[in-house]
Amino acid sequence: MRGAVRSVSLEDALWLNRASLGKAELLGKIVLLDFFTYGCINCLNVLPDLALLEKEFEEELVIIGVHAGKFAHEKEESAVREAIKRHKIGHAVINDAQHTYKEAYAIKAWPTQVLINPQGYIVKEYRGEGHLGAIREQIKALLYSCTPSKKSFAVKEEEALPSPLHYPQKIAASAEYLFVSHKDEVLVCSHEGVILHRVTGLSQPQGMVYIGETLYISSHAGGFITAVSDGFSRQELWLEGLRNPFDLCSDGQLLYVALAGAHQIKGYDLKSKEVSFVIGNENSESLHDGSYAEAVLAQPCAMALLDEELWFVDSESSSLRCAAYGEVTSHLYNDELQHPMGVAAGLYGEGCGAGRIFISDSYNNALKVYDPISKELKTLLEGLSEPSGIAKKGCMLYICNTNAHEILRYDLSSMHASQLILKEK
Repeated sequence: MRGAVRSVSLEDALWLNRASLGKAELLGKIVLLDFFTYGCINCLNVLPDLALLEKEFEEELVIIGVHAGKFAHEKEESAVREAIKRHKIGHAVINDAQHTYKEAYAIKAWPTQVLINPQGYIVKEYRGEGHLGAIREQIKALLYSCTPSKKSFAVKEEEALPSPLHYPQKIAASAEYLFVSHKDEVLVCSHEGVILHRVTGLSQPQGMVYIGETLYISSHAGGFITAVSDGFSRQELWLEGLRNPFDLCSDGQLLYVALAGAHQIKGYDLKSKEVSFVIGNENSESLHDGSYAEAVLAQPCAMALLDEELWFVDSESSSLRCAAYGEVTSHLYNDELQHPMGVAAGLYGEGCGAGRIFISDSYNNALKVYDPISKELKTLLEGLSEPSGIAKKGCMLYICNTNAHEILRYDLSSMHASQLILKEK
């Protein structure tokens, strides 16, 4: 409890999806400020709670997202506008690029919610996730002592996209298929882009891996893994209760799961589902190398196997790291990348780029390649639109150009990029 401290007016802020609201308009309403940044998984986890509160107290409560970006790209107005659409944020959002309001409210961590009473005074601050019940009870307590204004403040609704893809997230390649996760479904396509099947009814699907005619799909919002078999006609829950599973890969014996919310990578036996190994300390977030038990990760979001080596990107530390023989080693960091979200390995004997690591450098809008032997990092393609997932098959790279709602092909033999046009069978 902060005591009788007046809230700071947001009237002069850059409002993105509605006209500005000053103290005069907000007087008489209960206000909940959500300080967040869209690259933070913990911030994304709070969004469903905010939607529930907004629905439950639709006449009494106004929620305002204060986007205080961590990375340079996250501070750009166009990037935040895309994030509002991608994550279906239904409340008002301002872009606090210079952290003016974050500092004015003395916010120390993302996410943080600040509850303000109808008289404009700060009631309570909530840091991190998991405060839905506490915020709900505090709002009810405020309603016992006042009658809030019935004024409503609608936000601008975005038009539906005409594209068959809606912010594609991850892509996986097998000998026969391409798998693309987007929206609440996974597209099963030919390498030429013909849509052969749709796996629907998912909850924000992310990483996929195809093993022995079974497709495993991670759903980061639902915290579960779905197994799809019988010609993609049968779905069953394979594992649940996970902290934001963002990516999957496998050596045929183990299923490796990147748990972005727990800042860990775990290996599960495909037959018994028992945990074989754990990389990283749960809920600790940093860039610290060492043994699997000692290492600290920071939102691992993508993985790729290269022989015995598990390569992965930590988005919050903007790093490329390798886990092998019980040790984690960081290869790229210190501003060489900006919030990477995708990684693919050039397998030995599989054509161009053998032994190289390919990276979707998401917030630098670029495709890059790293040579672990020479330690050299090169840029292959620039001018992308927040690319995320990436897959490799032979000499061809497949890239989710996320904010452009498209899949790109990059031919490593000709160094040429083209769009993969998806079409119905």
